[in-house]
Amino acid sequence: MRSGLFSMIILFTLNTVFAQTGGKIGMAYLKIGVDARAAAMGEAYTAIARDAAASYWNPAGLALSEKNSALFMHNAWIQGVNHEFAAVQLFNGLHNLAVSLNMMFVSGIELRGEQASDNPIGETSAHNVNLGLSYATTLGNDWKIGGQIKYLYEKYYLESASGFAIDLGIMKQNIFSDLSWGLVVQNLGSMSKLRNESTRLPLSLRTGIGYYLPFTFFNQKPLFAADLFYVLDDITRLNLGLESQIYEHFSVRAGYIFGGESYGVTAGLGFRFASYDIAYAYIPFKYNLGDSHRFSLSVKFD
Repeated sequence: MRSGLFSMIILFTLNTVFAQTGGKIGMAYLKIGVDARAAAMGEAYTAIARDAAASYWNPAGLALSEKNSALFMHNAWIQGVNHEFAAVQLFNGLHNLAVSLNMMFVSGIELRGEQASDNPIGETSAHNVNLGLSYATTLGNDWKIGGQIKYLYEKYYLESASGFAIDLGIMKQNIFSDLSWGLVVQNLGSMSKLRNESTRLPLSLRTGIGYYLPFTFFNQKPLFAADLFYVLDDITRLNLGLESQIYEHFSVRAGYIFGGESYGVTAGLGFRFASYDIAYAYIPFKYNLGDSHRFSLSVKFD
């Protein structure tokens, strides 16, 4: 049937686009980090995530928030793929709650008939959506624990599937002076069948540290972060990041991802004014795939 051929063409196209994420496993967008600050720091963020961004990186970090917060990110990814993320932390204190929306769209996928042709007969798109609800609390003085339940949805042309997954995270502050540690297990769950087979979720483990270096630069201690990122039967990466605040409102960030097949260097800037934090990240890809530009806005409110 022609619709079956169209579906195979779409799935092949998406596998090609997502190949650089390590891509034997489906729902590849779940492995693509959110928040331009985190992206600029090489996605080494498990131990330092807080506020609304923690709903993706490590839900335990929500317990570090001092105010409610919201985060909005646009990721102009490679090959015309758009990645959007939004999260709002609704409560903070002993009980911390956040909702998040993570979406990726691929538009302009050309449709062709059963015979090879230079002229497509139409276009379609692919959609991936993740709606999350996160909770975190504090145990003792320095231990933070949290979790997220996620509803997942994917659609490629005429085929669609849905499912549920959970993330579980923990953080320890002040292991010793200025050193923090975090660990999170992500995407424990399953999907319904997409046509004939269920998409396998990228079951992941992230663990890392955050450490304020013992010297000052522009009267501020630079922040160093390191993460080990492992996806079951797929990829292993070492992510390193560095952030230095310059004067009161500006920050510069850089990072490197060891094990990234198509990218490694990351960089970015941040501007903070009152309750607003604007961040930009630049990630160049190899093999003429293009560059990723991520922009995010974080807002804190009572």
